[in-house]
Amino acid sequence: MARGLAGASALFAASFALHIVAGALDQGWLFAIAVGLIYVTATAFPVIALRLARAPARSFSGLLILAAGAAAGVGFTWGALWAANGRAMAWWEPLAAVALVAVASVGAARVTGWLSPGRRSQVVGTRGQPRRS
Repeated sequence: MARGLAGASALFAASFALHIVAGALDQGWLFAIAVGLIYVTATAFPVIALRLARAPARSFSGLLILAAGAAAGVGFTWGALWAANGRAMAWWEPLAAVALVAVASVGAARVTGWLSPGRRSQVVGTRGQPRRS
């Protein structure tokens, strides 16, 4: 669990550091990429942590990673929205943070194959072919 959450946190921190460096160097294109990376790592934080931990999504540890990752992701996303709103608190920021983390995490889970529709476990035969019942 710690590996996944620490790895996802490191990716977010690297994106944040890149945005600071890009701003200091007045590199607008790099700043824009860094901000995009901040939003991607913040909103998909739960799934990134789960994938880096290599835990089964439907296990107890996987659910704990998703819950802790969702809490961290909402916090990071809320902070990013606060910064984008001129460092002013608005009523919609926490609601948008929850919605963005939910949508981005489901999207990231689908991309990584965790929520593939019709996905079923197969019993594999000795030659790597699915066994017929």
